[in-house]
Amino acid sequence: MRMVEFYHQLNHLCADVLERNPPKDGKIRIAICGECGCGKSTLGKTMRKNGFGDFKPHQIVAIDDNVMSLNLFIGHPKIKIPAPPPRNT
Repeated sequence: MRMVEFYHQLNHLCADVLERNPPKDGKIRIAICGECGCGKSTLGKTMRKNGFGDFKPHQIVAIDDNVMSLNLFIGHPKIKIPAPPPRNT
């Protein structure tokens, strides 16, 4: 499938969802699944940077697994678990 056709179909699907059954918060969440290295992050970044169809870049938020993982662990101290005391035998 060509990217232009993909963006056209995605735009049509999102517009249809918003028209027929709009979410209470007015936001649509889309999950992109695929094998490692197939371009999921690149697609998300491209849509966030350029938008698609009727949806402008400022209306799109892309959450990448790397970003979520990074934000979860920044600022948290490393926890050191002390070794158990030696056993008396």
